[in-house]
Amino acid sequence: WAAQKLPQTEYSVYVRMDARDREHAVRVAQKLLELHPNASDILVRAALLHDCGKMLRRYIWLERIAVGLAQRPIAASSSPLREDWSTHNYSALEIRLLHPLLGAALVRLARGDARVAEIVQRHHNPRVFNDADAMAIHDVDELE
Repeated sequence: WAAQKLPQTEYSVYVRMDARDREHAVRVAQKLLELHPNASDILVRAALLHDCGKMLRRYIWLERIAVGLAQRPIAASSSPLREDWSTHNYSALEIRLLHPLLGAALVRLARGDARVAEIVQRHHNPRVFNDADAMAIHDVDELE
């Protein structure tokens, strides 16, 4: 399904995601289309990639649960990335906090659409950016 929705540049990012994150992303994108049948292709593509920044740390389910339960506020994701961002050994909490920013950087590095990258970056803090598209993904993601 995702291969039909994403251009090759963005699909190359999607296929590197953990299978569980890809399944989650498809559910989010499909639910988004169910709630917003006229959603743009850009928005659907961003939904499929919204958690791609998590690929920079191996999926460990117990870590994912623990950091998810921490209920710490998510940073605004606007600070610059460290110079070694793509090779840094991120902690589980760092991934939780930074995955929107890291994901946007991955989309840009793959030469994906700039707006897709922007929505990915903003999906945890859509109100800060007053971004309705990011809000739509945020709201559906929260239902997951």
